[in-house]
Amino acid sequence: MSRRALPSVHVPTYPCAMRIVVAVAVVLALTLPADARPKKLRKPAASKGFQVRVGEYSIIPGEDLEVCEYRRLPNRKAIDVQRFKLRMPEGAHHFAVWRYAGALTDAEFPAGPVPSIGCVGFAKDELFPQLLIPTQSPNTVLSFPKGIALRLDPEEQVFLNPHMKNFDLETTTPDVRFNLYRAKKGTVEHYAEALTFGNSTSIRIPPGGDQTLVVEWTLPVGMTIVNLSTHQHALGTYATIELVGVDGAEDEVLVETFDWEHPDSEWPPGGRRLEKGRTLRLTCEWHNPRDRVVTFGPETTDEMCFGIGFVWREDEDKGPVAGCLPTEEGILCPTLRAVEE
Repeated sequence: MSRRALPSVHVPTYPCAMRIVVAVAVVLALTLPADARPKKLRKPAASKGFQVRVGEYSIIPGEDLEVCEYRRLPNRKAIDVQRFKLRMPEGAHHFAVWRYAGALTDAEFPAGPVPSIGCVGFAKDELFPQLLIPTQSPNTVLSFPKGIALRLDPEEQVFLNPHMKNFDLETTTPDVRFNLYRAKKGTVEHYAEALTFGNSTSIRIPPGGDQTLVVEWTLPVGMTIVNLSTHQHALGTYATIELVGVDGAEDEVLVETFDWEHPDSEWPPGGRRLEKGRTLRLTCEWHNPRDRVVTFGPETTDEMCFGIGFVWREDEDKGPVAGCLPTEEGILCPTLRAVEE
């Protein structure tokens, strides 16, 4: 099977620091265990939700390819989404849905998927899209607790962002699709948004050696944690997120994992309220058996160190967050300072 050519798209080039931020966008991941043999994803009844499928594209043997596709979702009215279900081929690295908040029309975007890292710079009038749904597992099921949902405007404009590597000897055309399920009318009290925080500049794992990276983030706004997990790549051996104690109280472990591929994912009952000024501490550890230095990057052979999940904020705390990417929704803080290495 010959590879289908991907259409070209203009993506701006940025200084080195900006390219780091661009690459970070691919990781915003909520990792859940995957089934060994995924079943075909059936469409939900129209009264319960709808299905979206990524347009056709191909990946040649050994290629590590990330693409972005502009779409307008089929919901004619605003809806609250309580559940998300994804199906991708085995070997997929991540999938994200980004919200587009600019003013371009459908005709001003390329048709079908095109190569892109995190859909950053994909739209001429919006450098950073707003993260709506992040996943990593090719068979993710994400269900929000009662009273929590994602809000979709009528015919929401979004970017679909799959990333996978083809480990086979033949070209593959991946089947990537997902379902969005409606929340019951009158049950939603708060709207969730994606959270990612960590460090993308201090990862430098020596050949045949180890590295421990510690990042602390003092919250510039209050927020309630709905879900919390961690994200690393294949060299990751340990990761944890702690809530730093105040007034002599001990630090509290919020999530801890020894499995980079299927990290623990915590859903605090009723959510966990964190006031402005509280500090989260993220620790990542790696072992590098390779004969080269491994640093941060979007490829599956690079490394990352992030805390990820979903939160909701009170109205007075909404909007862009100081020290993070300037997005109205979705808290993306990929370049926090490392306090220990």
